[in-house]
Amino acid sequence: MKRIETNGLEQALTLRRYYFPDGEDEPQELARALWLDQHEKERMEVAVMSAVARLFNHR
Repeated sequence: MKRIETNGLEQALTLRRYYFPDGEDEPQELARALWLDQHEKERMEVAVMSAVARLFNHR
């Protein structure tokens, strides 16, 4: 696990295998997996912030 935490290439390979299990370890596939992971993180952040805002606005 420590190896993955400190190695960007290992992280990209892990994400590619998670999002595209049948894909190849090609640069474009790695970039696509990194982009998708970042997009999902941003989407989740917006959803959580929206939920918290609704919670506090409906007292």
